[in-house]
Amino acid sequence: MRHVSVLLHTAVDILSLSSEDCAIDATGGSGGHAELLAQKIGKKGKLLVLDQDGDAITRLTERFSSFPQVLIRKTNFRHIREVAEELSLPPVQAVLFDLGMSSEQIESSGRGFSFLRDEPLLMTQGDGEHLFTAMDIVNTWEEQNIADIIFSYGEEPAARRIAKALVTARRGGLITSSRTLAHIVEGAKGGRHGRIHPATKTFQALRIAVNDELGALKEGLEGAWNALGRGGRIAVITFHGIEARIVKGFLKEKKKEGLCTILTRHALRATREEVLANPRARSASLYALSKN
Repeated sequence: MRHVSVLLHTAVDILSLSSEDCAIDATGGSGGHAELLAQKIGKKGKLLVLDQDGDAITRLTERFSSFPQVLIRKTNFRHIREVAEELSLPPVQAVLFDLGMSSEQIESSGRGFSFLRDEPLLMTQGDGEHLFTAMDIVNTWEEQNIADIIFSYGEEPAARRIAKALVTARRGGLITSSRTLAHIVEGAKGGRHGRIHPATKTFQALRIAVNDELGALKEGLEGAWNALGRGGRIAVITFHGIEARIVKGFLKEKKKEGLCTILTRHALRATREEVLANPRARSASLYALSKN
């Protein structure tokens, strides 16, 4: 499945880039946003593109082989400030975060992100060291801790019921695949109802826990802020409430300190036409600020 960038023009337009500006795409993915950013700044500008996934870096390197203004680095965006300093970038005028996972990573990583595939239950992003995997969580953690993770990071009302079902299931053997996990969750929730798979929120919660996504987001936002020049802008595309609350809290904190102007009084959402063309856009929300 080919990845389609969400809120492509909306996100790039709100960054208000000019020729020769310096910008950062903190989540390169397949390069959709990055290509439009590169076009905006022209060949005399500078665009740093980050991604922690090796396959994404390969795709990005190939896609931007003829773009001299694009620099590509393999790292988690929590290190955005360090990379900018290492490369001696000029004051950055725009930073874009797209917090959604790319279709390629979900469908082709082989790490258990998709509940539609039978893959090892890892859910690890990038090639860095992880303290644990999703397999560790569902097979070794206490029932209450599993429930807390699923409820807190997945906002799943049936978290306790799902955690109980997982603990019961693992007594008969280790839970080692994404498809097995999906079946257990589906059974705990009483089967499928509607368009959204019943395991969606549980998979989200485990992925967030394994990769410390919320910690990385907080560090990445602060790093982007510190790399930003006066008048520079940050835009963030979120896909669920937990991310959105962190981003809105960051914006409000900077505004309270008199350091920024919030550019999005309300979250910007995809148009009906975009949602019809790309169903992933349904849950996307865009937030942005400008540094005073």
